[in-house]
Amino acid sequence: MVQHPSKQIMSQLIKRQWNLHSIQAAVVNSKGEIFSIGETTVADDHDPTAHAEVNAIRKACQQLGTSELPKEYWLYSTFEPCPLCSSAAVWAGVEGIVFANNSNFRGKEQNWSFISCREVLEAGAYIHEVKLVSDFMIDDIKGYFTRHDE
Repeated sequence: MVQHPSKQIMSQLIKRQWNLHSIQAAVVNSKGEIFSIGETTVADDHDPTAHAEVNAIRKACQQLGTSELPKEYWLYSTFEPCPLCSSAAVWAGVEGIVFANNSNFRGKEQNWSFISCREVLEAGAYIHEVKLVSDFMIDDIKGYFTRHDE
């Protein structure tokens, strides 16, 4: 059985965010391997739902030809999933979510986590229970949005 959270997976996503300047997310399969990666493409795609987490889930479901992920698939994100992304994780049937940064370290970015990931997962538990690991490796990413603040 794969142990979550994985430092190797989150380190890879954090490095991608620092290099690509976009929030990163990945669906991790039951073997502990990254199955799909998504990044935020809202502006490029002219799609308000094109968040990194939704894009990663969408890619994984398309590759598998299903709307519900197999058991033991997890979602990793470099930022706390917003209500949209948290809901998508419930509907997709992910076993758990691991995220690094949280809205306390969003810098001048709009607070899109006005309802916490935990609250959404708790409210959606009657549909599907999702485990949560929050603030994992936060020290490696919390300066991303605040690095230009004065």
